[in-house]
Amino acid sequence: MFRKTQPISAPSTPEQPEAIAITLDELAALEGALLEADRLRRSWMDGPAYYGVKLLTVHDAIALLYQRAGAASAVQPDPQRARIPLYRHEMKWLADAILSMERHWARDGQLSGARNLHNRFNALLGQARAITHMGGVSVFTPESPQLPDARRSQ
Repeated sequence: MFRKTQPISAPSTPEQPEAIAITLDELAALEGALLEADRLRRSWMDGPAYYGVKLLTVHDAIALLYQRAGAASAVQPDPQRARIPLYRHEMKWLADAILSMERHWARDGQLSGARNLHNRFNALLGQARAITHMGGVSVFTPESPQLPDARRSQ
């Protein structure tokens, strides 16, 4: 007789989701792609599209990203250096928008811009960083100060 036993598994450690750092310009381009895909989708179908397990509409998703942009500006007041966290699973929003733009005949400039943005986000996955939360909103931790040039050369 054989007994069924539970499989041995490694102890689970909570994984922190990967987040990439996007600029305010990339956020604006992402917003444009999401809104254009939503406009095209609505011209063919009734009702909004939903994103992720929380069933966010496109406007909810954009609002969430702009909340993070506000928190990022509190951490880094210089708009050129501010970085907004975008989780890996949220990159699917852009992939879905590209698919919708392909299906509903978006203009080539918008479609190629969305594809370039998606490629840029995939390239940034190699630089995923740790995040923290400010009032329930995801932000990147302030970067550690750079060493003076004299110390770096040693």
